[in-house]
Amino acid sequence: MRSSHILIIGYGNDLRGDDAAGRVAAERLAALQLPDTQVLSVHQLMPEHAALLAQAQMAIFIDADLNDCPIVRVTHLTSGASWSVIGHTATPEGLLALTAAVYGQAPNGWLIRIPAIHSVFGAPLSRRAEDGVAEAVEIVRHLISNR
Repeated sequence: MRSSHILIIGYGNDLRGDDAAGRVAAERLAALQLPDTQVLSVHQLMPEHAALLAQAQMAIFIDADLNDCPIVRVTHLTSGASWSVIGHTATPEGLLALTAAVYGQAPNGWLIRIPAIHSVFGAPLSRRAEDGVAEAVEIVRHLISNR
């Protein structure tokens, strides 16, 4: 049985500069203690997250975008993709597909991509990524309030 809660998963490598943007956004959202919201900050998406997704009404994935896009991008996701895995990692779409295949249901999904400039080991977030994190937090708050 699906609950009414929202699952937010921020992911990326927190040792590699802007690649940590998704995790930083998740940690800022966790600090807000939004009602009916569970927040995870993880290194990568894994098949094990499917059990949590099956219980959620809405899932919001947050990641860094190292493809030289200067703006925060928001994409609505469906579970229509097929599940595939390379090693032990997953994509948001694939994870929703796995959730639907195993549990017979998947939440409404969103992917927020934060613009990133570099993924240099030990570097702090760039100004672009910091601004993107702040914008992503506001976008998540908007998505939650309009669900």
